[in-house]
Amino acid sequence: MLEFLQYLGKFHPVILHLPIGALYFTFFLSVSEKVIKENFLYPIRIGLGFSFVFAVISCFLGYFLSLSGDYGEETLNIHMWLGISTAVFTGSLLWIHKKGIYKKHFIPFFGFTIVLLTITGHYGGSMTHGEGFLNLPEAKNEITFYQKDSLNLYTEVIRPILDNKCVKCHNPSKTKGELLLTSEQNILKGGKSGNILVANNSLESHLYNYPNLPLEEDLHMPPKGNSQLKKHEIELIKYWIDSGASFDKLEQTMEMDLNLTKNLASFFPKPNLIAPLPNRNDLDKLQNLNFRLERNSNENNFIEAKFLGKELQSKHLKALLKIKNQLIKLDLSNTNLDDNLMSKLKNLENLKYLKLNDTEISDKGLVSINKSAESLNLNNTSVTYEGLVTFLENSNLKKAYLWNTNISIDHQKELNENYTTEFNFGAKNFAKGMPLSIPVLISEQTLFKDSLLIEIYKSIGNPKFRYTTNGDEPDSLSTLYTERVKINKTLTFKAKAFKKGWKSSKTLTVDYVKTGGLITEHQLKTGPDVRYKNVNRLFDGALGALDFRSGHWNGFIKNNEDSVDKMSSSGDLIVEINIPKKNPPNYIGIHALTSIPAYITFPKKIELFDISSGNEVLISSKVMPKPVANEIPEMKMYKMPLNKKNLDKVKLVITSNKKLPEGHPAEGEPAWLFVSEIIFLL
Repeated sequence: MLEFLQYLGKFHPVILHLPIGALYFTFFLSVSEKVIKENFLYPIRIGLGFSFVFAVISCFLGYFLSLSGDYGEETLNIHMWLGISTAVFTGSLLWIHKKGIYKKHFIPFFGFTIVLLTITGHYGGSMTHGEGFLNLPEAKNEITFYQKDSLNLYTEVIRPILDNKCVKCHNPSKTKGELLLTSEQNILKGGKSGNILVANNSLESHLYNYPNLPLEEDLHMPPKGNSQLKKHEIELIKYWIDSGASFDKLEQTMEMDLNLTKNLASFFPKPNLIAPLPNRNDLDKLQNLNFRLERNSNENNFIEAKFLGKELQSKHLKALLKIKNQLIKLDLSNTNLDDNLMSKLKNLENLKYLKLNDTEISDKGLVSINKSAESLNLNNTSVTYEGLVTFLENSNLKKAYLWNTNISIDHQKELNENYTTEFNFGAKNFAKGMPLSIPVLISEQTLFKDSLLIEIYKSIGNPKFRYTTNGDEPDSLSTLYTERVKINKTLTFKAKAFKKGWKSSKTLTVDYVKTGGLITEHQLKTGPDVRYKNVNRLFDGALGALDFRSGHWNGFIKNNEDSVDKMSSSGDLIVEINIPKKNPPNYIGIHALTSIPAYITFPKKIELFDISSGNEVLISSKVMPKPVANEIPEMKMYKMPLNKKNLDKVKLVITSNKKLPEGHPAEGEPAWLFVSEIIFLL
């Protein structure tokens, strides 16, 4: 009976709009009757009768809806009594309208009822949409960087300020006051009046206090008539000095206060990321020409492209021009790209990131790079110092990677001193004795039903990848990776990178599991802790890695018994699962993690119950060894057999250890249970 009443209660939001609309319209008729001197006696009485009847029905339905217990008690009680009062006042209006006191008291009484109705609706909306949903909108104070998690404050902020406002008078051609501001060494050396920079003390640093003087002062810098530093630029110099005046320290933008963030945000304005949708046919053509395409962000229509083929031709570059408005990142490394082919890319006006490593491009080809480029990779190319200087005169380049080029040490120093671009020249013989990077897979999917294609990312330096699928360690004689590897059974895939003159990489090891399909019909009876809650990940077919913060894991921990959220307070994982009739699986797999330093242990026990008939009948159970304090981080896939016929529904109970083991530095403290996937297995 209770369930039926709760079901009826769901019609409360539908019915309540009827008396609300009717009552407002009736009030409009009542006021109109007074203004235009027309008689609306019967329409008003019918409207009041309609409003009263449905207000009473709405009150009952609202009470039935409250029985579910899904609403805060305090707000619910206020809303309920205000609703009952509104219904009573509506009935009273109908009674007054029939009596002789109608003309004298009706309109004021009706106005009070409308106010009461509005307040009632506000509390109802607060329960549905959250408190304050009718509050006036407030301006957001959030300030963000565009693609900035950290920055070198000197290189990216202070040095450009000095170059724009100060170097005009303090350069090798014009050393006013015997002061040079073109390099770190010159700034630290100071000028005729001594040091201009005292780390951690901006008040004693002329680099800050001279620009901060009144414009009329003789010592104010820059002199009157020159372009002056803006207030936020002076504040940024002050912050840099007071924080140690480091020339190479990286600042974490997430840790900065609001005022500093605001100053930096004005220094790094977010670009206008507007581009039209690319034509689908153009994208299909590029993919057919062996380009890998990725969307730059869900917030814009920009495209990132990488050529995966061996031989680059004019048709490939002409196809790129079809998406010139959307192309923001392009990688043509390890191809036959030369200066003639490069000339076809002059019109890529939105291109900001360009990689041309290990190509035949020279100084002549640099001319074809649009000035929109902000990051340029030219490792292992024949570009020279002279060509680079010519290119920098008309570019907005912020970063340049020039490993293994013929630019001398002296010219490298000159580039660093004379340009704000951040140059990375690597080191001579940097590959000698250095290991290659571990292979990276394109897809993180590790579970599959029929078959799966494994693709290795084509990394810089073009190393060779060799792999095994039988669990053996790859070596220089193992199978050479040349194209995507198709697998159709459970196996362990191992791969390593090899290249002459380098040490081989560490081994990439991935376990691929052929499953009986994803679990699509399920009902969680306990929930993860809000700090590690991503319930959809439990059934998405992708296993988590050892990094429990990756977003693939759901974390369960025992909370205080008085916790409001009873669903996530036990620390255990309990889920009910419907078993498919067609091709029923043989097992249910549970992918779990132990990481004792992170307070995570494997499950204490896993049980599987048949609940098809409404009763719990144990099908299988597994008890795990007690955790120990010196366990190394590890992942396991536990298989629970479904060794019973005609199963319709099962209940999976994964019990956590609740407390950390003896010998742990936090012995006895709550222990986490982490699960990344629950899956059907064959």
